[in-house]
Amino acid sequence: MSRQTLLLCVFAVLLQWQPWSVVSAGMAPPKGYSMGFTATIGRGTQKYVCNRGSWIKTGSSADLIGSNGKKLGSYGSVYDAQTGKSTYYWTIINSAGGYYESGQAKSGLQAKAVKTAKVFSSAVIEYLAIVKVHRGAGDASQVAFVSLSGTKGGMPPRSALCTSHGSTSGIPFKGTFTFYNQDRQPPQVPASLTPKGTFLQMAFLDGKITYMFAQGRWRYVGIFATIYDVAGGVVLGKFGTVSKADRFGSKVFIKYNNPNGFWLYGQLCAKPVRMDADGFAWQLMKITTSGGVVSPMGKYTQVLMGSTIGGLAPRIAAKTDGMTWSPPFTAQMYMYTA
Repeated sequence: MSRQTLLLCVFAVLLQWQPWSVVSAGMAPPKGYSMGFTATIGRGTQKYVCNRGSWIKTGSSADLIGSNGKKLGSYGSVYDAQTGKSTYYWTIINSAGGYYESGQAKSGLQAKAVKTAKVFSSAVIEYLAIVKVHRGAGDASQVAFVSLSGTKGGMPPRSALCTSHGSTSGIPFKGTFTFYNQDRQPPQVPASLTPKGTFLQMAFLDGKITYMFAQGRWRYVGIFATIYDVAGGVVLGKFGTVSKADRFGSKVFIKYNNPNGFWLYGQLCAKPVRMDADGFAWQLMKITTSGGVVSPMGKYTQVLMGSTIGGLAPRIAAKTDGMTWSPPFTAQMYMYTA
């Protein structure tokens, strides 16, 4: 055996025993989110039903085990065969501190996948999911994303065992969940995107960006999003492109709901910078017009939109001019005063 062949064999063995992979390492949100806590799967079960000779997944369930070896909560998922997508659920048992602050014993999350990967053929997919609904309060109140990595098992039984329509099967599986909190301070950005002023507050954006194909390429049309305090949390207002600009030509409109509502018009004041392969370019905007309740710190002067996921134009051309495309996106909005 040659030295090169021996090295390749050793490398293959090492890869086989790694608890992570290149793909699973990518199952994390961008800058602007930090790991809050982790949980391993205990007594995990992937569920299937026999349907005309094929096993169809229906969902999953599992206990969550914390780093101290104690039960942290529970996990479940429901698979929609028509859409081919799953909805994920977690119930977290609050710590003593979380219970003291919230007055609630548990906090819940509901999420949808934004990224999936098949790392090993013998294991169920890994994924990164965005929280769409928060239930209760406590330790999970600032969680925006959840990843599942290091999966083992959970694959459906052999087709030969699917002989009775409607019969069900449960297959054990393992993995690790990582819960990512939404940071309350802005991340470090390139000098060209660094706002001038004092950081005051941030919010979460969940929406879509619209593109139109014209003259051989996809062109940006506008952005439309709902403003939340945290992913899946309380709705604070709307963010988006409007048809009527202010007197400075600004068409990005930000509106916070009452009480203490206010509105802002803004426009780009620096060249956008692509910070991550999975998200559209981060943008720095200057506020040109404002109204409503004024912050005690003064009027807002700049807004940084970063920590983006999604919102990218298609990589292939459309068949005809005039076709539109509106991919979903998420981002964080950091607001500054002079």
